[in-house]
Amino acid sequence: MEYSRPIATSNEGWVIEIIEAYKDAKVAIPIAAAAGKEILESDLFHMAPLVCLKFRDLISSSECQEKAKNAAIGSYIANKEAGNRNMDDPLMAFSFCYIIAHYGLGLLNEEECQSILTLVETHLAKMKIAVAD
Repeated sequence: MEYSRPIATSNEGWVIEIIEAYKDAKVAIPIAAAAGKEILESDLFHMAPLVCLKFRDLISSSECQEKAKNAAIGSYIANKEAGNRNMDDPLMAFSFCYIIAHYGLGLLNEEECQSILTLVETHLAKMKIAVAD
């Protein structure tokens, strides 16, 4: 897996990156099972901030970990409670947390986040096929 990735310059580039990030997170499912733990796809949104940090080579910074996690999980809870977006869909929830983690790190602004997430919602069915591999 490639680390310290450059920030995508297009929404389509973000969709491709989210697919790769989701696949990266899915690796934890069989590893957890081998360790006697159960992780479901619906739990993967919790890993989105960590994958964000991994892809940006910021995983060793505790300050960045806190910023990414707080932004992603806090926004996830607020949006789920408000009924915004489809947070019951594992891929949408992961995508949301992944993008908002970037916002928390100051790597994306609000307008960029909204634009990327709108594209994800539009192409969610195709993305699901891509992550099923």
